[in-house]
Amino acid sequence: MTFAKPDSQSLEDSFSLVTEVPVPPGIDEHDLKSLANAVLQQEAAPGEWEITVALVADDRLQALHRDFMGIDTPTDIMTFPGAESGEELQSGEIVISVDHAMTRAGSWGLSPADEIRFLVIHGLLHLLGWRDETEHDRARMLTRQQVLLDEWRGRNTT
Repeated sequence: MTFAKPDSQSLEDSFSLVTEVPVPPGIDEHDLKSLANAVLQQEAAPGEWEITVALVADDRLQALHRDFMGIDTPTDIMTFPGAESGEELQSGEIVISVDHAMTRAGSWGLSPADEIRFLVIHGLLHLLGWRDETEHDRARMLTRQQVLLDEWRGRNTT
């Protein structure tokens, strides 16, 4: 899918969804590709993108967290920037624990599907260079995630 930008830059993406566990209703490849396109477009991220979202079980993500971060605890999301194979190609993998999303959704006031969407946005923002190590940066990032989710929902409501 290609989007024309007012400044003549364009966005092209390749999106893949990998599901290792059952996912909540409303989550499918078309839904998440649409969301990823909207986020990249709103964040003015032109160029060529290859994005993979993997929806996995808690234990799988905990193993990745341990292996790559040295932290042997459950987590909700990990983002792996891909190796650039040229100046224009940008890529990454976003791995989300569906178990964690299902558990946390209610505490955030979101449906499980919207919690997964919120986490996809979080991962995309990390791929775009956003950081959340400080409380200020985390609050700023969470606010931006909510704005992007609300904008996408507004465009995709019939």
